[in-house]
Amino acid sequence: MPRTKKQFEEIRESRKEQIMSSALELFAKEGYGHVSISTLAKHAGISKGLMYNYFESKEQLLNEVLNNGINEILELFDPNHDGIISSDEVGLLIRKTFRMMRENQDYWVKFLRVMIQPNVSGFLKKGDFAKLIENYFRMFEAYFHERGFEDPMLEMFHFSVLLEGFGMMMIYSDGMLTLPPGILEKFEERIIKTYT
Repeated sequence: MPRTKKQFEEIRESRKEQIMSSALELFAKEGYGHVSISTLAKHAGISKGLMYNYFESKEQLLNEVLNNGINEILELFDPNHDGIISSDEVGLLIRKTFRMMRENQDYWVKFLRVMIQPNVSGFLKKGDFAKLIENYFRMFEAYFHERGFEDPMLEMFHFSVLLEGFGMMMIYSDGMLTLPPGILEKFEERIIKTYT
């Protein structure tokens, strides 16, 4: 029996995810600038020609890999998409961010390793990512202003660095550091208590 259009779409989507997962792994391990399309195709177990059937270029592949992770993170910031951040949303953001990074640590360590590469961070500045981040910074500044913090901009930076620092700690402690039981949960609760 021939496959349906839906089955072909599912197969295509599955293959695309396989390629993106393989690319994330190679970009994190070898560095984006050092990985060729041929190497990506071989690692994904497909031909170079088939690779181009899914992605026009290595840049487009990188863009899709980054957008995947970024969109997952940004969905946590303003879940009801009303442009206003409430204290409940801040608490939920912190809890979900910590849980997401703990439950899928391997993915997020790789993702963050790719994000901090110089040629990748420059790539991000060219796209819509910088505008999105600026928009979220404004929403958090307004949130901290409404909550009565003396310097809302400073608080926004402090909050951002705490969350980003958690991600960076995951990268640098990956396999090298064993944290005391419950320390991450205590850290999570401290941030929630401070900012909600």
